Amino acid sequence: MSGPDLPRPAPRIGARTTLQKLLSRFHFGITLFAVALSGLTILLSGVTALRGYADRNMELAAQLGAYGVEPALVFNDPVAAREGLEPLTRIPGIARLRVLNDVGRPVTEWTSPTADPAPMLSRIFFPRPFAVTVERNGSMIGTIEVWGDSSTLIDYVRLGLLAGLTCLLITAFGTIFLARRFEYELVKPLNEIATVAHDVRLHRRFDKRVQPLGIAELDRLGGDINALLDELQGWQGHMESERAMLAHRASHDPLTAMPNRAAFDDQLARRIDAAAARGSRFALLFIDADNFKAANDNFGHAAGDAVLVALSACIKETLRKDDFAARIGGDEFVVIIDPFDADAVAEELASRIRTCVSQPITLPDGQTYRASVSVGVAVFPDSGSNPTALLTAADAAMYADKLANRSR
Repeated sequence: MSGPDLPRPAPRIGARTTLQKLLSRFHFGITLFAVALSGLTILLSGVTALRGYADRNMELAAQLGAYGVEPALVFNDPVAAREGLEPLTRIPGIARLRVLNDVGRPVTEWTSPTADPAPMLSRIFFPRPFAVTVERNGSMIGTIEVWGDSSTLIDYVRLGLLAGLTCLLITAFGTIFLARRFEYELVKPLNEIATVAHDVRLHRRFDKRVQPLGIAELDRLGGDINALLDELQGWQGHMESERAMLAHRASHDPLTAMPNRAAFDDQLARRIDAAAARGSRFALLFIDADNFKAANDNFGHAAGDAVLVALSACIKETLRKDDFAARIGGDEFVVIIDPFDADAVAEELASRIRTCVSQPITLPDGQTYRASVSVGVAVFPDSGSNPTALLTAADAAMYADKLANRSR
């Protein structure tokens, strides 16, 4: 029975290579193959040309020797044959000469006293002697054989190798240069596309765009990316607008458009921390509409809303640049007077609010209504050093003012 299947180890993921490195390796392989192929072609062409040149030289030497030894073969004179070969012995590149009569017997033979500088090269180019038949009146009277050596080929081989190596180097450098140029022309546009995508992914830079790259396929890709970024930017703007609207709704009263209780609590905590840090004071006004429930019941909720809107407008008109006002309840409003230097500032602001509210308010049904408010003032840190204590002190002062208004 076979045992339970063991979990296979996850394949290891090696370090990712870059496109430029991949293209470099690819182009290096192509360059190496092209250079090797070019070198092999040049080498074969050179060997073939040199082989033809050597054969032609040996053929001419053999024909020249045939003319020189013809009389000696007629009379079978070895001395005359050697004299006929004398011009050939002074030609460089000939290693051995031999003259045979019509029955194949040697008449004379000569061997060069100079050693062959490259025997292997001689075996490649002159594997066998070059033979020319000597004829007289249409009949063969003998044969002359010529062996070559590498003495005349070495210079040509060296020159050929040097020329071939030069051609190979020029080919290699040219191919590498063109490959690098190709990599630059291709990798640079791709890097620009990758940079845009990187900024969008990490930094939410939806305003980034791919610039024209000069390559048709990449320009089409860049155009598609730009179109997608246009849509994403539109969605982002819409989402930010919705988020800002929701944040405004979460922190503002829908009827009066003033900050609500949550916004006031946050603002009061901030003002307390800032005032405590710099050792300054600020005032908190607690404003409440008098007899608002009776007015709301007598004239209707629409009239009550109109009164609250008019009251909020009066409060907004009295605010200074750095002051803060909010609606924290049905008919309850608060104002933070900051900076605050004297009690007269709070009393002056409360008086202006009362004066503004006392003006006739036109209700939705055309009737008019005169409202009044009670205002309580608390000062940080005299009345309290934390939000609860400060708001409690302002609320108590407001009720004291409301009782005073009723007695009046």
